[in-house]
Amino acid sequence: MYFFESFYTTNLLYSEGTVETLRRKTEIFDLENIKEMPKLKLPAKASLWYIASSAISRTIGAAGTPIFTRLLTPEEYGLFPLYNTWLAVATVILTLELTGGVIYRGLQKFSHDRDKFLSAAFGLFLSVFLFVCVLYFAFSAIINKITGLSTFTTSFMIAQIFASAVIGFYTGRARFEYKYKDVALLNIASALGAPMLSILLILLTKFKSEARIIGTSLTLLLCAIPILYIILKRSGVLFDKEIWRFLLKFNLPLLPHYFAMSLILRVGEMTIGRVYGTEALGKYSVALSVGMSLTMISGGLLSALSPWMLRKIKSGEMDKIRDFLLTLTKALSLICLLLLTIAPEAIKILTPRAFHDALPAVYPLALCVIPSFIAGALTSGEMYYEKSGITALPSIIAAAISCALSLLFLPKIDYRFSGIFALLSYIALAAFGTLIFRRMSGNIPIHLKKSITTLALTIAYALLLFLFRDVLASRILLSLPLIPAILILAKQIYSEIRE
Repeated sequence: MYFFESFYTTNLLYSEGTVETLRRKTEIFDLENIKEMPKLKLPAKASLWYIASSAISRTIGAAGTPIFTRLLTPEEYGLFPLYNTWLAVATVILTLELTGGVIYRGLQKFSHDRDKFLSAAFGLFLSVFLFVCVLYFAFSAIINKITGLSTFTTSFMIAQIFASAVIGFYTGRARFEYKYKDVALLNIASALGAPMLSILLILLTKFKSEARIIGTSLTLLLCAIPILYIILKRSGVLFDKEIWRFLLKFNLPLLPHYFAMSLILRVGEMTIGRVYGTEALGKYSVALSVGMSLTMISGGLLSALSPWMLRKIKSGEMDKIRDFLLTLTKALSLICLLLLTIAPEAIKILTPRAFHDALPAVYPLALCVIPSFIAGALTSGEMYYEKSGITALPSIIAAAISCALSLLFLPKIDYRFSGIFALLSYIALAAFGTLIFRRMSGNIPIHLKKSITTLALTIAYALLLFLFRDVLASRILLSLPLIPAILILAKQIYSEIRE
C-alpha cells in the first residue's frame, strides 16, 4: 500500500507551554494519575502494531518481487519505479500534504469537533485536487513529455493519490487516537490486494508494464470508498474559513520541505531512468526495495515515538530522549548489518540473473535507514516549536546535494552509485537537522558523538560485508557477534517502553 508514510507523516504537534514536571512527580500517586498510567502503554502497543503490520506488508511485497521480476522483463518492471518517483512528487502538488503532520496538530487544536475538522480538511484537499487535475488534463501533452508517462498511466496515478489521501485522513485520526488496529488492518488489506490483483492483470490482460499500477490504484480505491462515506457522513462540512486558514497557514511554508523529501531519494531514480533507461531503473528498484526494507521498522518506531518524544520535550526530559534514541539507533544499525549479511542471497532468491548486477546498490541504500531515522526524530521535535520555515531548511539542503550529485556525476559513472549519493544526502539531512534543532531550542535530543560513532562503525562493518559478498561463510562469522548485541538492546528497549 502506498501511503506516503515518510518519516514525517506521523508527527503529533504540540503548542502548549512547559509542563510542570515537579507537580507531575509529586502527584504520581494521585488516583487521577493512577488511572492515566495504563494509557502510557498505548504508544508501545501502537509501535508494535505498526511494526508488525509494516513487516507483514513488506513480507507480502517481498514475496511478490520474485513473481513480478519473472513475469516482467527489467524494462517492463522499470515502469513501476518511474511511476512511483513521479507519484511522490505529484502527491505533494495534488494534496498539499494535508494528510501529513498538520492533521495531528489540527485534531488537537479543534478537539471540540474533530469530525468537522476532518471533513473541512478533506474539502480543502478536494478543491486543490480538482484544480490541479484540470490543469493537468489541459496541458497533459507537455507534462507527459517531462514525466515520460502516458495520460493513461497518469490517470491511474491521480486515482491512487485521491484514494491514498482519503485513507490518509482516516488513518491520521486513527493514529492520533491510538486506534492502531484500524491502521494495521488497512495496511495489511491493501498489501494483500494490490499484488494479487496486479498478478491477475498481468496474466489475463494485455497490460504488462501497467498491471502493477492499475492493481495498486484499484485496490486503494476499493479501500477508500467506505472511508470516504464515513468522513462525509460524520459531518459533511467541506468548507470552514477558520479551519482552511489554519491548514494553509501551517502547511504552505512546509511545502518546500515535502518537495525536498520526495526528491532526496527519487532524483536518483529520475536520473537513472533518463540516462540509463527503464531496464537499469528496474534493476535499481529491486536494490531499493531490499535496501530500504528496514523502513518497516524505523517507520513503525517513528509512528509511535513522536508523541512520546514531544511529551518529553514538553516536560524538559531531554536526557531520556537522548538515551532512548541512541539505543534505537544502535539496534537499527545492527539489524541493518544482519540484513546486509544475507543481501546477496536475498537478491538471488528474489530476482532472476538479469537483476543481480544491482547488488552493490543495496549496501548504501540499507545504511540510509540510520541517518533518516535520526532525521525523522529530529523533525518530530522541531515541529514542537512550530517554526515551519526553518524546519524545511535541512531537507532543502539535502535535496540540493542529492540533485547535484545525481545530475552531475551519475551520468558519468554507474547507475549503482545512486545508492551512495542517497546515503550522503541523508547524512546531510541528519547533520543539518541537528544544527536547526540546536538553534531552535539550544539543545539537541541525540547523543551527537555517540551517534556519529555508531554510524561510522556501521558503514565500516557494511564495507567489510561487501568485500566478502561472494563468501557466505565469512559473512556469517562476521555477523555472529551481532545477534547477542541485538538481544541486549532489545531487552533495553522493552524495559523502556514498559515504563
